[in-house]
Amino acid sequence: MFSYILKIRTAATAQTDELFERFKKTPGLLHAYDLQGADDPEDAVVVTIWENRDAAEAYLQKSPLRKEVDVNFPDVTRTMYEVRNSK
Repeated sequence: MFSYILKIRTAATAQTDELFERFKKTPGLLHAYDLQGADDPEDAVVVTIWENRDAAEAYLQKSPLRKEVDVNFPDVTRTMYEVRNSK
C-alpha cells in the first residue's frame, strides 16, 4: 500500500465536498479521509491510501481532477509515504 497526504488552507465548502466525492471514485484509491482542523476550520488535510504507488502516481500525473484541485487551491501540498504498517 501507498499513501499521500494533501494539505490545504481552506474551509469546507460545497465545492470542496463535490471535489472529494469525485475523488473517492478514483481507480486504485482504497481509502480517503477528509479531515478538518478541530481548532482551525481552514486547516484541511486529506489522507489517502492507495493499492500501490503506481495507482497514486497515475492519478497525480493524468487525472483532470488533480489539475482542477491544483488550479482552485494553489497552496496545496502533497507528501508521499510508503505504508509500513496498518490495522
